Amino acid sequence: MQLLLDAPIGYEVDDGTTHAPLVQATVGGVATRLILDTGSSDHILTAELCAAAGLSTEPGEPGTDSTGSSVPSWQARDVAIEVGQVDFAYDEVVVITAPPPFRSGGIGGALSPQRLRPGTHVLLDLAGGRVAMLEAGDALPAWLSDAFPGWRHLALPPVDGDGTILVRAAIDPFPPVVTMLDSGAKATYAAQAAVPGLGQGGVSRSTGRGVGGSESFGVDVPGQTLRVGDATLPVDLLIASHEMGLAGCVVGMDLLRGTALVVGGPPGSPVHWLLP
Repeated sequence: MQLLLDAPIGYEVDDGTTHAPLVQATVGGVATRLILDTGSSDHILTAELCAAAGLSTEPGEPGTDSTGSSVPSWQARDVAIEVGQVDFAYDEVVVITAPPPFRSGGIGGALSPQRLRPGTHVLLDLAGGRVAMLEAGDALPAWLSDAFPGWRHLALPPVDGDGTILVRAAIDPFPPVVTMLDSGAKATYAAQAAVPGLGQGGVSRSTGRGVGGSESFGVDVPGQTLRVGDATLPVDLLIASHEMGLAGCVVGMDLLRGTALVVGGPPGSPVHWLLP
């Protein structure tokens, strides 16, 4: 087992704190913070950071944010990013205009941990506050057992999809659905199709804005149970009023914080979720 990266993660930004895990990074010699976002299929930088780093951009295809809204984007090529004194080189990254929370918080974009370096496992220790990149092979389960003694270890079969972290889970008593483990999401929520009838007649409220600026809405349904692998977790659920892009669930940082995730690895590798 070889440890290739071990860097601290935190939640402080220029204007306070945020729900998403952040890592200090350098892009083209410019220091910034980047979100470690398992709900992102691509590495993303802001146009403002690219300009400061002297990176040229070219038009790209519009993306989609967490509210289902279209987001204009560009591409930057041959991008060098340093994290924890480890250099990463990417042929291209997605570039967007910085949303207001990024500008006020000093956030320069987001890294997709599962795409940090092909073939390697990435540990997001959301309890211990570190991100590690490993070449572990068959030794990974034993290493995790030693690193997290007494924790429940869920090895979840991955679901093919859009490059985000997708598994199968269920809100009791409904059947399992495709579920995203999303370290970029603040709360856990479900599509209406995943929990038919649940929350019907509830009062819809604003749940925030996507990076494109569009507002999302949902209905609170507290006191629910998420079933994943052989574990059951209590959750105060949101039923999304907007189109999510999948007819399933998204597990956010309300459940992920205080746990550990291992993503990436060779194609078909299980997603490891460790629960204290």
